[in-house]
Amino acid sequence: MDITFTIVSRNYAAQAASLMESLAVAEPRAARIVVTTDGPITFSDPAIRVVDAATLVPDYGVMCAYYDALELNTAVKPHAFRALLAEEGVTSGAYLDPDIWVYRPLDEVREGLARAPLVLTPHMTRPLVGDANPNDHVILTSGAYNLGFMAARAEPQVDALLAWWAEKCRFDCRVDPAAGLFTDQKWMDLAPGLVSDFALLRTPTLNLAYWNLPGRELTRTPEGWLVDGLPLGFFHFSGFDPAHPGLLSKHQDRMAVTAGSPLAELLADYARALMRNGHEQAAQVPYGHCAFPSGQVATSAQRRRLLAAARMGEDFGGGLTAEAETWLAVEPGKGVRETIPPPEGPWLAPSGELAAWLMAGPATRAIDALRAGRKDLRDRFASDPEGLKAWLLGPESLDGRFSARLVPFEALQHPDLPLRAARYAAGEATQARLRLAAYGLADRAGWPETLAAPLRRRFDTPVPELARGLPFTRLFLEIWESRGDLQKLFPLLGLRQRFAFLRWLIGGGLAEAGIDLAALPPAVDSHPTWELARLTVRREPPPLARPAATGRIGQLVVVEAWSEGCAARDALVFDAGAGRFRTPGGAPVAPPVLAERVVYKVQPDLVAGDAVALLSNGVTWRAAS
Repeated sequence: MDITFTIVSRNYAAQAASLMESLAVAEPRAARIVVTTDGPITFSDPAIRVVDAATLVPDYGVMCAYYDALELNTAVKPHAFRALLAEEGVTSGAYLDPDIWVYRPLDEVREGLARAPLVLTPHMTRPLVGDANPNDHVILTSGAYNLGFMAARAEPQVDALLAWWAEKCRFDCRVDPAAGLFTDQKWMDLAPGLVSDFALLRTPTLNLAYWNLPGRELTRTPEGWLVDGLPLGFFHFSGFDPAHPGLLSKHQDRMAVTAGSPLAELLADYARALMRNGHEQAAQVPYGHCAFPSGQVATSAQRRRLLAAARMGEDFGGGLTAEAETWLAVEPGKGVRETIPPPEGPWLAPSGELAAWLMAGPATRAIDALRAGRKDLRDRFASDPEGLKAWLLGPESLDGRFSARLVPFEALQHPDLPLRAARYAAGEATQARLRLAAYGLADRAGWPETLAAPLRRRFDTPVPELARGLPFTRLFLEIWESRGDLQKLFPLLGLRQRFAFLRWLIGGGLAEAGIDLAALPPAVDSHPTWELARLTVRREPPPLARPAATGRIGQLVVVEAWSEGCAARDALVFDAGAGRFRTPGGAPVAPPVLAERVVYKVQPDLVAGDAVALLSNGVTWRAAS
């Protein structure tokens, strides 16, 4: 049995109904299936089978939270393919995007399946001349094959391909050109090498669309539509709006639609079909995974944060839940200061005495003090103490509110903490880039050597085959291996190329990876070739770490938020809500080395957390009140 399916959200119900209508005529023997991603859809044709995507995809609710509508609908595809091909009696299946109309039997597809287990259509069969959109570069970033169509046989090698594809789409079905990703589609560039054979249908009659229509002739005859004189199989109306049938697609500016032309007639026909199938009503249905229960719409940045958390195995409530919204409330630099009683301790003691007490014994007193003043941390990490430690080691340490040097080392001995802290600080990144980010974070956040050394030891090891006369460590090699552009620019085949790569690292490459030059080991920093490379770099990037504390003052005033007149002219101000040091006039200033006296003008229960923040910034004091 052959099956044909599509995947839609409810606002595309009219497109799905139109596709199924065309298939009922062109392919009456094929089972027709609609997979829905954000709620049920009812069709007037009882022969259409509707499947809920949530029944096909593991951890579907979480995926709905971290992917937008386009990403989610495409991420479902390998799971749907795999489940439907596994059903009893199914021999092959074809996927079609919902915005497709099928004009005649798909004989070429069946012929392709007869000779290969996988059938695809290319985006292009000829170059796209000029800079109009789309162009060759746009197609290159989108993928070689248009995944608005794909067909496959039900056999073990296809199932293996689909399992691999589904795993890649678990976290990497993103629209992220910088990372070389475009939804599920870009991954299929690798598919031909993963099966024994594949059929590439280059005929102009299948998957005709705005990206391949230039240079092809569309005509209408009494027998039907022709393209380059051949019967049109199916047209892909990607980006078409039936309310504006004179525009081919919102995704292109290459082709204009001439009134009265065959293309104008084709678009008008399809617009009428969409309207007949309820487009005006369906288009008004809001996307089912767009907002939290509070009504707050999930932003792209929030979805990316949730994606990074899901990749790390964190639990934020299983979707766009109230728990997820609470989880997202914790953002670097945006602490919610609402107190509970802090742990008892010498919070008004001189800094040396307080620091010694914080580090004594196995208790996490500095962590408890910060948590007492921050409702956002208490809510998000209520059942995740290791997650709280990672957050403090990452964003809070970079922001000057926390220092791992104030916590007994035994409390931080968890193997996942460094990478998890790097994930919080750096956001979405590959595992390789996370290791690099953790290396830089250890220096920028001032981790104690006992915590940083195991992380740095591997990276600081020389690479024998590249370190002949050069300070070439595994850190440098991993940066090079993480980026294809660097491998092309600096092949590292000779001394000159390796020296040029060192100059690139000094001039900004290390900074791009979040690593300060000062973080490098002495064996690199004092190497003659490294010194020579530094001399040949015109301008080094500024240090990434926070500025060092300087100077001594008489009084440091701690306030919730700076305001005019909050301190005398001879004092400095710690703006605790923002985590910044200021002059009495509000100008930013580096933290002092020593204050004779610290005066807290905040709620008493906030003193503990603010004292930890002062110590984390390297401030010492003789007395406090």
